[in-house]
Amino acid sequence: MNNRIATASHFLFLLLIIFSCHSCTSPRDKSIKEWKKHEWKIVKADKSDDPTWVISTRKIFDTNFLEYKIEGGIRSSPKACMSSFKQDIYNLASDSNSKKFPTYEIVRASKDSLLTYVIHNEPFPFKDTEMSVRYFFFQDSENSAEGVNWQEGWEDASVPPPSKKLSRIQVFRGSWKFSPGAGSHCKAINSVQFDAKKMPHWLVNKMVVKFLVEGLEKIRKMACVPDSF
Repeated sequence: MNNRIATASHFLFLLLIIFSCHSCTSPRDKSIKEWKKHEWKIVKADKSDDPTWVISTRKIFDTNFLEYKIEGGIRSSPKACMSSFKQDIYNLASDSNSKKFPTYEIVRASKDSLLTYVIHNEPFPFKDTEMSVRYFFFQDSENSAEGVNWQEGWEDASVPPPSKKLSRIQVFRGSWKFSPGAGSHCKAINSVQFDAKKMPHWLVNKMVVKFLVEGLEKIRKMACVPDSF
């Protein structure tokens, strides 16, 4: 009888240890899995032997936001790249015949910032979209880098009231950073953050990859010196 009691006691003791270990490691395992969701994962890379751009994505911690970024080289200086980005905004604002942007206004401009209001044509049956975007330009003198951050600017008093004819893009955030690289090149990083809501993952990937590659190619075309890429 005593042996049976001892055996049963040992068995219960082992169960207690196993249960305790499981209780201790389970939250840790969950934390590791959650942490991995927020690591950068490569989505697509240039197929050439020497990749000139790589696109990665991750989920922003404690939000529903996804973040995508493209990293690539540009054969130009950070200053020239930043000037090209600004010039592209002014070019869009001065194009009164644009079919893509029937409205592209620079609402307010200063040395370090721009506020824009944009209406973008969307295919039927979708409503045209509107955005209010505020750009903040910066310089990192220590690293000779230049860049811009942007976010939605709906809080500005000059923004028109919501319209039933338009779909308002509530959140629009991102950045460009241009840093000196080897030789005459600079390293460019463009990131965007957004809430994909219920859009399928394959569609989000396709749209964002196209947007990022086209954005990088436009800066290359405007800022690159001869014999680039």
